[in-house]
Order: sequence, then C-alpha cells, then structure tokens
Amino acid sequence: MRLDTVDAGLLQSRYRLTKQRAAVLRALDKGGHLSAETIHERVRVDLPGVSLGTIYRTLDILREIGLVQAFSFAGSAARYEAALDKHHHLLCLECRSLENVQAEGLARIAQEVAERAGYADVDYALTIVGVCTACGRARAKAEDNGSSSMAGLSSSSGGSSV
Repeated sequence: MRLDTVDAGLLQSRYRLTKQRAAVLRALDKGGHLSAETIHERVRVDLPGVSLGTIYRTLDILREIGLVQAFSFAGSAARYEAALDKHHHLLCLECRSLENVQAEGLARIAQEVAERAGYADVDYALTIVGVCTACGRARAKAEDNGSSSMAGLSSSSGGSSV
C-alpha cells in the first residue's frame, strides 16, 4: 500500500496521516492477518510510547475509511489486514491460519438473496472453515502412529497368554 495514496484518501475523509496511522499501516503492510496486540508490538518498535488504545482507535478510523479490514470468527479476537479489494477467507479450525481467497459470482448470489428478503445496501463476506493441508497431514500422521502403536500392542499382548 503506497502511503501517498493513503494520505490522499485520509485527507478526503477529514483525517490526516499522523505518525501513528502511518506506523499502523506500515505494520499491516508486511502482510498477514494481525491482532491489535501484534500491531501494537510492531508499532512500538518505532513509537515506544504508543498505547494499545491508540492502536484500536487508529484501526477503527482506518476501517471506517476503507484502508483496513477486520476479520473475526466465532467470538475470536479480531484480526486486521491492509486490503482494499473485496475478498473472502479460508480459516483452519486447528491452527487458526487465515488465507485470503477470491470468490467470483458471490456478489450476484448475495444480491439475489438480499433482494428476495427485501434488503438494501448489502455487504457480504464468505468464510470457509475446515482443516488446512498441513494440519490434515499432521492429523493423519498422528492417527497412523496411534493405530500402528495399537496394532503393536495387540499383537504383542495376543501372543503372550500363559
């Protein structure tokens, strides 16, 4: 995200690019879906006196003007990202990794559903939950290890009846 573009957007929305806002955007520009606490840690490297409250207020302002998006699922703490494009998420239920995905055609479906229900000014977000490849492999390996050790137990105990 280019700060000159951000600065123009902030000025149009009655806000200016303060050093705190710039620091939060730099922290988010490194990518990922970050908690406010992680952003706070990153910002404190450059601005040691910044409070967590300032981070939350800054994130609220940046969300309001569309420079930051927040994601929360099933009561979990919000995670933030600097993303201007409309996108959706894949969430691993085991490691909680979060991945951005595009879902073409979803806008049309969301609009049709909203219109049938009489809704206007519709927004939508899709979160697909499941188990990521890495966690799936780890789970399968653990299950294989568990069943092979159980097989070893049953064969060794089965032949030792005296």
